[in-house]
Amino acid sequence: MLLDSFERLVESGPSADCLAHRVGERWALFSRRQVWDAARALVAVWQGQGLTPGDRVLIMMENRPEWAVAAIAAAYAGWVLVPAYTTHSDAEVHYLIDQTEPKAVIASEGFAGRLSQFMPNALSHWVGGASDALDVPVPSEGAMPLRFDATTDSLYALIATSGTNGLPKIAMLSQGNLRANVASILDILRDAELLKPQRFLSFLPLAHAYEHMAGLHLPLAMGSSIYYCEKLERLPGDMAAVKPTLMTAVPRLYELLHSKIELQVAQSSKLKQALFKATLRLGVKSPSEMSAFERVLNGVCERLVRAKVRRRFGGALLYFVSGGAALNPKIAEFFTALGVGILQGYGQTEASPVVSVNRPGAVRTDTVGPPLPGVEVRLSEAGELLVKGPIVMQGYWKAPEATLATLNNGWLHTGDLAEIDPDGHIRIVGRIKDLIINSGGENIAPAPLEAALMFHPDVAQAVVVGDGRPWLSALIVLSETAIERGEPKESVVRAILKSVNADQPAYLHIRKALAVDEPCTLENGLLTPTQKIKRHQWIAAHQDALDALY
Repeated sequence: MLLDSFERLVESGPSADCLAHRVGERWALFSRRQVWDAARALVAVWQGQGLTPGDRVLIMMENRPEWAVAAIAAAYAGWVLVPAYTTHSDAEVHYLIDQTEPKAVIASEGFAGRLSQFMPNALSHWVGGASDALDVPVPSEGAMPLRFDATTDSLYALIATSGTNGLPKIAMLSQGNLRANVASILDILRDAELLKPQRFLSFLPLAHAYEHMAGLHLPLAMGSSIYYCEKLERLPGDMAAVKPTLMTAVPRLYELLHSKIELQVAQSSKLKQALFKATLRLGVKSPSEMSAFERVLNGVCERLVRAKVRRRFGGALLYFVSGGAALNPKIAEFFTALGVGILQGYGQTEASPVVSVNRPGAVRTDTVGPPLPGVEVRLSEAGELLVKGPIVMQGYWKAPEATLATLNNGWLHTGDLAEIDPDGHIRIVGRIKDLIINSGGENIAPAPLEAALMFHPDVAQAVVVGDGRPWLSALIVLSETAIERGEPKESVVRAILKSVNADQPAYLHIRKALAVDEPCTLENGLLTPTQKIKRHQWIAAHQDALDALY
């Protein structure tokens, strides 16, 4: 079922590169056949120890080839994969284990002590450091793995939602769900003449549904090679070495890259600054819209600016694919003008996860594109986006009431407010649960305002508040460059608000903001593994100070 395409590729091109990771300063490459055989070896060992279809397998390790091997093994044997983030606290890991009751665990050696404590009776395999060999158990001589006869409804993974508003729910995704999501995107790539082996650089956590599908099962079905970036700080060097052609990423990466590029330009000569501004201005125009002089200038910008930017990303990148959260259209326009293609999409864990994506050659940066082939979307009377199709989950694990509240006659209630253009492009307005209703009765979606704040070079993080209040305020973490200037926080905040409010009607003006010193991080529990702020927890932590603003 889920592995059909990859198995055919193994048979037709067994020696082709499939997975790779760093061993010191070089890359260790593993062929399709090596990966397939390693997965079957894991199946043979654990089947021999009594693991059967439907049993849950917890996986907790950094992005590396063994992660992919474990996922392939689970689909092959009919086990149900339970991905855990390496950044999870003990409480979060214990919650996941308590809910799913895994019978086996495969994890990095560094997590052995924690997981053994929570799972003393589970089958276990602890993966060691990076090496030239795939670290999986070796079956006894003559042991043969049994292939599970998977169907569309065969449960494949239990993936926790982000939990930005409390305890995560656990989505039940079938092999058919993942296969349908992959097949739809393959159709889009085929139409765009991109359906051929590509080079992916994987750095988002594979425990996240987005990377699990778009950074693992999609590349496998395409016959692509996947290189694993072990640390975010190594990403620039790895991009230069790997020269990826496609990459999945979340908006926070583009925001950081945007800030870094803008800072470097601000520190350059006046001539370079002028040339960069011209590049941004001309980059959003078509050649037919340019004057003769602009076409000449654009050629200079192409050679001196855009080519340099593309080299920073390896020189071969066709597209970044953005998901996991809303991308500020200004950020998308910025990179598009610099010659770096970004395809923004939209999805949820409950939809396996991709629902829509902009098409190559027809990108509209203010939207998340039209729905995938085979996926239906519509709006409820309240403006909530509803989704239907083979990508929609089976329900929430051990949560029938939550399932009934989210699934109605096959329609997934996303909890997102949206608009749908006549041509089918979807525009996400914000989360229903985040909607601000001020004391005047105005309904305000904070997401666009927060995007405008974080586009400002002096802002690193922000949330907008004002529910039941006469006007809006915000929590802000200032950027490093703003702090380094040494100006009084109050004057910096006033300048930020003046700039952001200039483009907004009066009822959307943010009148005051509280600048806080501690940013939202994974360590303090205010950031999800995909870099989304846990807004309600952050607001609650500063509620008294926010109340004082009014």
